[in-house]
Amino acid sequence: MNILSAKNLNKSYGSIQAVENLTLEIVQGEFLGFLGPNGAGKTTTIRMLTGMLPPDSGEITIAGLSSDRKTDIARSIGVVPESRGFYDWMTAEEYLIFFARLYDIADCKKTTNNLLDQVRLSDRKNSKIGTYSRGMKQRLALARALINNPKILFLDEPTLGLDPQGQEDIQKFLQNLNRQGVTILFSSHLLPEVSALCSRIVIINHGRLIASGTISELQQQVHRQESSLKDIFFLLTKNND
Repeated sequence: MNILSAKNLNKSYGSIQAVENLTLEIVQGEFLGFLGPNGAGKTTTIRMLTGMLPPDSGEITIAGLSSDRKTDIARSIGVVPESRGFYDWMTAEEYLIFFARLYDIADCKKTTNNLLDQVRLSDRKNSKIGTYSRGMKQRLALARALINNPKILFLDEPTLGLDPQGQEDIQKFLQNLNRQGVTILFSSHLLPEVSALCSRIVIINHGRLIASGTISELQQQVHRQESSLKDIFFLLTKNND
């Protein structure tokens, strides 16, 4: 069963075609890697899929809901965007309670404390967010994205800029979430990270889908296809920012 279906998405910024005729499907319970070089159109696509940005054309359905039902979709999804805004003067507990109230969560404090336990921030729940490290803020962003118990989680470069331990912490947390049945779209520009986590990978470049499959299927496609795909595949294996 597809939890997400996007057909023929297009988005331009003036003369720049950011996303071109992109079709994407995600199966319920899947851990999908959404891969592409920097500037490939990943963030624009995620913004369209999550209702932050209207496509110029195309159709999007999430959890059986068409994209015009923005409020209902917002209650079904969780998002960790590329740019993560925090209220640094709040404590982590205050921050999550604020968002829990926006979703009309019945027991805001209990839900908040359960999430803080999950992301291992309980011991710092009364500290101001402004005192948090980058890795701690990433874990708090994940807790915020999970506040409404979403059916599908969208992650835009969630480990970018983290040290190796921070990356490992986030990866283990996401693997556990997926085992619990949460569908995940994980955007990255690093093939080694995505191939270690994801059951299937979609690669885009210049806003167009260029390959899709498991890591072994993608490797076979690279051997069969033209040098352009090989060049992209090689670029994505390089562990740099």
